[in-house]
Amino acid sequence: MSKSPAQFAQAAQELCVLPDIYLKLTEMLANDECKLDDIADVISLEPAIAASLLKIANSAMFSFPKQIDSINKALILLGLSQVKKLVDAYGVTAAFSSINPEITDMERFWEISVECALICQFLAQRKNISNADNIFLSGLFHNLGLLAIVHNAPDAVQFCERYTSNETPWHRQQETFGFTFADCSAELLEQWQLPLTIVTPIKEFNHAFQEELDAPSNLLYVASRLAVYNSHPGLYSKKTIVGQHILDSLGLTEEDIDAAIEHCNEQALELLAAFPIY
Repeated sequence: MSKSPAQFAQAAQELCVLPDIYLKLTEMLANDECKLDDIADVISLEPAIAASLLKIANSAMFSFPKQIDSINKALILLGLSQVKKLVDAYGVTAAFSSINPEITDMERFWEISVECALICQFLAQRKNISNADNIFLSGLFHNLGLLAIVHNAPDAVQFCERYTSNETPWHRQQETFGFTFADCSAELLEQWQLPLTIVTPIKEFNHAFQEELDAPSNLLYVASRLAVYNSHPGLYSKKTIVGQHILDSLGLTEEDIDAAIEHCNEQALELLAAFPIY
């Protein structure tokens, strides 16, 4: 009997545990009475997350005019909303940092994930898409299901990753498992109690071609396809892999798409270096 996305997600939790520092910070950030200085003190005790936070705060994502050289300054300038996103990004990526790179191509996995996140964020800001505050994290986490499944079904995952120009990765996943990696991603993130604003687009986006969805889900659909297109030059046609009617629904032009890919190529390496993903 084949496993469901929820069963794969449950099994993954036993192998990929959220770091204690993430759980502590999540609890503090959920407390309205918690002070910035207290959060800074906890982050400062964990060099890995402190370094990641400072790297990201000083990256082109935020483009602050002066270098941020302390955790306190980073928290003040970024604000609690952005810090919460960065803590989520750190915690979830750290949970999967011990995956054996011989089982699956981790470099390509995180490259596509980060590129999807950057394209999501760029297009959401460029087109003023509402209710897309957490779309960066939806993009970053959309394919985590692959890592949740790979321990239990490595051969099937490797087969899914050997997609060709004749079929998309999502079609091969559906044919192999009866669901896509994104379905498992959504189940895992729900079990970890991440906000629905992150999870819902992941749960929905692969249905965008057939169904009418809200803007964040459609945006994640576009970004996920463009990230795969960008990581495999010549494998797919940019226009056919996305679908013109979805671009039209978001008001996206070819100029928007080209600008998003250029933005992604400029920032991806810097961002990859900031997360604990290798």
